[in-house]
Amino acid sequence: MKIERQEVVWATALRALDAQHRTTTWLRMACVATLWMVALRCDPQDQGQVFLQLLPVTAGSVLSHVHARPALLDHLASLPALDRVTAHLEGTRGRATVDLPGVLEGGGILVASTLYGGWWAVTGFSPQELIIALVAVTVFTWSVFLNVVLDPGYYAPYKEITFGIEQSAGPPSPVLNWLRHAVPPGVALLVALMFLPAWTPSLAAVPFAVRVVLVLSILSLRLAWLGFDQVLAASAETVADAEQAARVQEAGELHSVGKNAVGSILNALESPHYKHNEVRSLLRNTLVELEETIRTSRGTALVPLGASSPLGELWDAAVAILPLEWRLRCTLNPEAHSLILGDADRQLVRRVISDLVTNALKAGARQVACTVRYRHDDPSTIKVEVLVHDDGRGMPSDVLDNATTSLSVMAKELRRYGGDLTFTTPGQDGAGTLVRACWRSATPAPSVPVPRSGDAPVAALQKES
Repeated sequence: MKIERQEVVWATALRALDAQHRTTTWLRMACVATLWMVALRCDPQDQGQVFLQLLPVTAGSVLSHVHARPALLDHLASLPALDRVTAHLEGTRGRATVDLPGVLEGGGILVASTLYGGWWAVTGFSPQELIIALVAVTVFTWSVFLNVVLDPGYYAPYKEITFGIEQSAGPPSPVLNWLRHAVPPGVALLVALMFLPAWTPSLAAVPFAVRVVLVLSILSLRLAWLGFDQVLAASAETVADAEQAARVQEAGELHSVGKNAVGSILNALESPHYKHNEVRSLLRNTLVELEETIRTSRGTALVPLGASSPLGELWDAAVAILPLEWRLRCTLNPEAHSLILGDADRQLVRRVISDLVTNALKAGARQVACTVRYRHDDPSTIKVEVLVHDDGRGMPSDVLDNATTSLSVMAKELRRYGGDLTFTTPGQDGAGTLVRACWRSATPAPSVPVPRSGDAPVAALQKES
C-alpha cells in the first residue's frame, strides 16, 4: 500500500518533536533554575512575590519534563490522585490541543517575566543580574512557544490514521490554526511591552539594543517554523523516492526469481530425460526462494533487498512453506543462523535443506535437526557441510542407485562441485537417518566468514501461513 505524503509528514513531525521535547525540557529547567538564583538577589520584602510568580513556570517545566519521558509518566500514574493527570498527558500526544504543561509553561513564563519588567517588576537587581534573567526568560519563552507552533497535531491528516505505532486524531480546529500564526508576533509584542520601557532603574541600565535583540529573537520562531516545514517536506519526498526505489527493486527480484525458476522447470519438463522428482525438487526450491523474496519485501526478514542475508533467513523461509505441524519438528544449529554464504553456496544449501528436510518429514520423522557449517580440513579448500539428522524409519541402502529420485539428482549435482551425498543409520534398530551433503565452497577462502559461537538457539518459524 502506498504511503501518503501527509502521513509521513505527520509521523516525522511527531517523532522529531518527541526528541526535541526531551532535549529542550532540560534547557527550560536550567532557565528556571537561573531565574530562581537571580530572584534570590532581590529585595527581601519582594521574595514572597517572587516565589508566587515563579511557582507556575517551575511546576510547568517539571511536568513537561515528566510528559516527555514515558517511564516518568508511569511513575506519575502510580501516585495517588494523579492518574487523571497522567491520562490527560497521554491523550494529548500527536494532537494540537491545550495541555496542562503547555499552559503552565507558557502562562507561567509570561507571569515570571513581569518580575523583571512591567508594572509589577521588583527591584534590587544589578544590571548584570537583570541581563542574565532577561536572557533566561527569552530562551525559555522561545523554547516553549517553539513547541507550540511546531506541535505535530498541526500536521495531522484529515482522516484518522495509524502509522506504525502512532495514531492521529484528525486536524486541529480553525481557531487553533489562527492562534498558531498569531503566536510569534503576539508573544514578541508582550515581551516588548515588558522589556523595552524603562520600568525600573535596573531595567533602564540594561542597554536598549540588548533589549531590542531579545524581543526580535522571539520573531525567529517563524523562521524555525519555516525551516521545520521544509525539512518535513524533504522527508516526505525522500520517503516517496525510497518507496519507489524499493518497489522497483522488489519487482526486479520477483521477476528474476520467477523467470529463472519457471525457465528451469520448463526445461526439465521438456527434457527427453524428464524426471518427475527433479521437477518437484525445482518447484520446492522455487517456493523457498519466493518466500525469501517476499519476506524481505514485507520487512519480515532482518536485511534489505540485495544485501547478503544470514543463513537463518533462508532457514525461516524454508520452514515457512511447510505445514505448521512440520515446522515445529525442525531445528537449525544456533551457529548457522548467523552464517553468511556466497550466492552459489546459498543456492545449493537452499535446495539441499528443502529436499532433505521435506523427505525426512514425509518419512515420518518426529524430529529433524539440521546443521550447516564450513569445513576447514584442507587449508587450501573450504567446504560447506550440511547434516540432516532425523528419527524416521530410515533410508533404503540403494536410494542413490535409482537415477529417477531427487536425491540421486542432488548427489550428481554435488559431485560437480567436488562434493558428495552420503547416508548412515545411527540407530541400533535401523531407524533414523543422518544425511551428509558436502561440497567445495565457491567462496574464496579469505572471504569465508567465521560463524559466531554461543548464540542462543533460534526456534523454527511458527507463524500460520
